Amino acid sequence: MTDIFRVVAPSNIAFLKYWGKKDPVLQWPANDSLSMSLNQLSTRTSAFVHDADDHIFQFQGEALPRDHASFSKVFKHLDSLAGSFGFPEKLSLSSSNSFPTGAGIASSASGLAALTIAAIACWTGSSTFFELEAKGFSREHLAHLARLGSGSAGRSLFGGYVQWQAGSHADKQKILPLYAAAHWTLHDTVVLFSHSEKSKSSTAAHGDAWSSLLFRPRIAGAPERMNAILKALDERKMAELGPLLETEALEMHAVMLTTRPPQYYLTDESVEFLAAFRRARQEVCFEAYFTIDAGPNIHIIHEASASSALTSWLQEHYPTLQLLHDRVGEGPWLERGLN
Repeated sequence: MTDIFRVVAPSNIAFLKYWGKKDPVLQWPANDSLSMSLNQLSTRTSAFVHDADDHIFQFQGEALPRDHASFSKVFKHLDSLAGSFGFPEKLSLSSSNSFPTGAGIASSASGLAALTIAAIACWTGSSTFFELEAKGFSREHLAHLARLGSGSAGRSLFGGYVQWQAGSHADKQKILPLYAAAHWTLHDTVVLFSHSEKSKSSTAAHGDAWSSLLFRPRIAGAPERMNAILKALDERKMAELGPLLETEALEMHAVMLTTRPPQYYLTDESVEFLAAFRRARQEVCFEAYFTIDAGPNIHIIHEASASSALTSWLQEHYPTLQLLHDRVGEGPWLERGLN
């Protein structure tokens, strides 16, 4: 029998977005970001040491080669971790998502977070996060290792509300939990307009951000917006947080639309939905606000009290669209068993 290490890591939805990098090699973001870790939308990854010449990686039951277009970063990240810490063993890993991959629901965040935890736990024989910390891999250390695979993955190492501070230099970055999930039980209703992978990955699109004339003004205004979001979170005021979420999302997509070449993540259907949703908020009087990552799918952030009216409106006016219902979560978990 072989020890197997199982991890579930959450996706996260950014309230203040990570977009653009000062240094793509060191994964140094152009601005601070803040996110909410989710509960059900997650990646499940298992790992065990196997006697072979190379790592094996399966996704959704399919074995993938090293040069796979969408998953080559998995092998690159494993090689980087193994080389950095001198781990000689090859791993067999299996991973799956509870949501569509590559469609703007931060699959790389949950995926690289789960991969990092599972691989390090397997190599060090650690059954818990306490054991990982005792062996030199604290939660924040793991977060920084995960962000080297995918920037936003670092935020998925914690539950609740998480801030990624860019710092004055790449080695001054911090990834910190700000509020536990219990501080404010916000919900995220995801409206799925597409299950397809994005036309351009976030990694590739990050590099284009600096070509937009809107990008530098966005970076300059980020600290003020961060302070406003932090205040709204601290005071649990939806009426103050919501408009900030919408402005932030639209501003990020405005940058995307004005890069060279422009990047169109939103579809005609999702744009029409946003207009209808804003009208409905006034007419139906539910207190809910949208945000959007790099993709066509819409995240609606709200408190539990708005769930009934919001869901009724969505089902009446968009009966063919799939909805994913989630809320703020407690963060990743790790267990050890036998394979």
